[in-house]
Amino acid sequence: MSGASFTVKVDRVVDGDTVRVFLSSEAAKSEKLRILTLDTEEVEKGDKPKTRMGDIASARASALIPAGSMIKLILPGDGPLEEAKRKYRGNTGRLLVYIELPDGRDFQEVMIREGMSPYFIKYGYAHWPERHHRYLAAERSAQMEMLGVWDQFGNNGREERNYAALGCWWDLRAKIIDSFRDLRRRSPDAPVFNTRVDYERLTEIAAAGGEATVFTELRDMSVIDENHIVFRPGSRTQPFQLWLPNANRGDNAEVLNLLRRRYLSEGERRPRRGYAYVRGPLRLFRGAPEMEVTRPDQISDDWRDGEE
Repeated sequence: MSGASFTVKVDRVVDGDTVRVFLSSEAAKSEKLRILTLDTEEVEKGDKPKTRMGDIASARASALIPAGSMIKLILPGDGPLEEAKRKYRGNTGRLLVYIELPDGRDFQEVMIREGMSPYFIKYGYAHWPERHHRYLAAERSAQMEMLGVWDQFGNNGREERNYAALGCWWDLRAKIIDSFRDLRRRSPDAPVFNTRVDYERLTEIAAAGGEATVFTELRDMSVIDENHIVFRPGSRTQPFQLWLPNANRGDNAEVLNLLRRRYLSEGERRPRRGYAYVRGPLRLFRGAPEMEVTRPDQISDDWRDGEE
């Protein structure tokens, strides 16, 4: 198991799966992190309900990584540290990390084993098989003992989230992501790019007016006007978008129908695949790469679909 790693000082815990840290000894302001493989319940009401388990998980995280403590952050990439810091950021720009506690324990494994969180795989399995199997075992142990989120009625008074059903959806998405990761491991020179880890290369291709096949999440659909649709699956720090001109007219309507009926999830009540390979011309729009999509055969479940 590897990954770029460095040690930081904890500012404060925000909730069970979010912490603020000082990324360097010179940093005057702390930065918010997103802890991978965890999805604890909420301490404040938002898209998901605030629950007692959210408060319990937040308190447990605060006990494990108190303010002022030194923890090790492990980033998914094996490249240089500064490169990994640019690449591995979430939708809102937070650094994506695993945490090792001062005593050497795996923070994620502790939280999952104690039922503070399910093993959260909506955005992919843990990046290394050894971690993946430990987290699976930790989750099974918590389920057998009905700990934390696995006893919704005992700890929350009612079922706030159906983790059994959510787990099936998350596993579908994780398998799709894992197939892409496996492609990159087996064929590192395959002409397929990811909007996160290959963002700089996609920007170069767009600047040159080239074409590419992109593996991307499909979310954040916006209606620009009556007939023009944009999907913005990029992040705050790595903006990328799919442009669907005349999406409600003629054959182009089939593109929008396919995206909405096969790929685009509408919250947890209407889960769909979420990820696809999209092939087409790239250009720069306000300095960021954009792909125009006008045909259904530009979108596929497998990167080789549609190739001759």
